[in-house]
Amino acid sequence: MKKAKFLLIREIGAGLWNELHHVLTQLLAAEILQRIPVIYWGEGSLYASKDGSNEFEQFFMPVSDYNIHDLAKDEFSYCPEWRNSMNLHLPSPWITGEIPGPAGDMGQVRDAHIDECGADVCVRDIYTEMERIIPSIPREHPLFGLDRRDLFRCLIRKYIRLQPEAQSFIDDFYNENMKDTPFLAVHIRGSDKITEVRHLQELNSRYPLEIEKILEMNPGIRIFLMTDCIEILEEYKKRYGELLVYTDCRRVPNNGLGVHFQEYPDNKRKGFEIIRDAWLAARCDFFIGNGYSNVSAGISELKDWENDRIRLLY
Repeated sequence: MKKAKFLLIREIGAGLWNELHHVLTQLLAAEILQRIPVIYWGEGSLYASKDGSNEFEQFFMPVSDYNIHDLAKDEFSYCPEWRNSMNLHLPSPWITGEIPGPAGDMGQVRDAHIDECGADVCVRDIYTEMERIIPSIPREHPLFGLDRRDLFRCLIRKYIRLQPEAQSFIDDFYNENMKDTPFLAVHIRGSDKITEVRHLQELNSRYPLEIEKILEMNPGIRIFLMTDCIEILEEYKKRYGELLVYTDCRRVPNNGLGVHFQEYPDNKRKGFEIIRDAWLAARCDFFIGNGYSNVSAGISELKDWENDRIRLLY
């Protein structure tokens, strides 16, 4: 029998949807390379709990029958070479800032986005754009020819299954606040997004016009608002009153550090709040989001939206 080879997908120390896009891209790489995928988010994750558990599996079901302990064996070879059975569980050096080995090793790891490395266990702990993987998809692969959004949508459908606790967290809010009512989901970024999107204020000023178009054409529809910003929530409460529905979650001032960087008494709650908003938005009838946001991108990928029911602002 051919010896099994593995692709270990580690955390990259980013926000949840950035982490998920990393995971999904590497799951596709695992399919192309015919490696068994194993996902482990350890202490380098922004959602790490204090018990040292696999943070990915706090929220989602495993993607294979193997775990990191199955991969931590002395007889296995690893890529990059500084990885071994004793340090396999440790955070990426790109997260801790401690890069082992000569600088050339870092370049090799950063370039190893799809090439077969030959090791028993190949560790992927650096974000790779899906566009770098797409050219390597074989013609006979069922996802060949799809664009980025459709690739992510198909991979989510195949691999991302919520843990029962996460599903209940979503369902409880939906049944109490949204059931049997048409909804427009709106995702507006504030806080530190301004450092990435210099025209964020101008972009955010365009939401009301887009919202009004949908309200006018759909009498009786309500708004499900997702925002990380305290001031934006207050503005929309005054503007839309009882039309507005929103979850009780952590928000920050308009000039505050991003919510995903905030410390929670239990970081599991941080992940649950993001998952709840995104999966609730995917149950809505329309969606308006920020085209520069991983969260908005994730919502656009969670279901096959009709073109006239989704609008991402740039």
